[in-house]
Amino acid sequence: MNPKPLRHVDLFSSAGKLEALYRDLQDPAAVAVVCHPHPLGGGTLHNKVVFRAARGLEAANVATLRFNFRGTGNSAGHHEDGEGEQGDVVAAIDWLIKKHPGKKVIVGGFSFGAWVASRVACEMAAVDAIFLIGTPVNKYDFGYLRSCEKPMLILHGTQDEHGDVQKLETLGQQIRNAETMIITGADHFFTRQLDSVEETLRIWATGIIEG
Repeated sequence: MNPKPLRHVDLFSSAGKLEALYRDLQDPAAVAVVCHPHPLGGGTLHNKVVFRAARGLEAANVATLRFNFRGTGNSAGHHEDGEGEQGDVVAAIDWLIKKHPGKKVIVGGFSFGAWVASRVACEMAAVDAIFLIGTPVNKYDFGYLRSCEKPMLILHGTQDEHGDVQKLETLGQQIRNAETMIITGADHFFTRQLDSVEETLRIWATGIIEG
């Protein structure tokens, strides 16, 4: 793995231009889109969980793309409650596929980003695997995941205030190809547990690539 410098790129969705950060690799084994938490709560592509998840993927030889949803940071448009944002995810996936045709595609996110990303990823044939971090099952309906048969990682903390861990584990058991990883003591933002987030993504992505 020979990482290239992180660089700013522009994506284009129905909202207009979206700002993004892209980490290319010399010869990546796969590519990944990593989506940020709720923008109205301060979520951006610079969120620490998103950053560490991307770094774990990069350690597995995965080129990563992080972007700001519409209306966030310097991205055009306005917040659309997770509906219009799905088009932003599609734009990010399409950009990566054009950049690296034939590579495995991994899509996921943290919190709100996990909800938006997984709805797109379950329906988009080009996506090979999905990850959800800090899945906010207390706020959104994730029932659609039960019919999603793609390999999936669900990473959660026992002290997550936005997702009851028992509810989350039950959901994971109902998803055919889901691997649920619970980090004891971790809150929603994985305070003092970010190393575990990074390492879990590295190990899981390596398995996806080798599988």
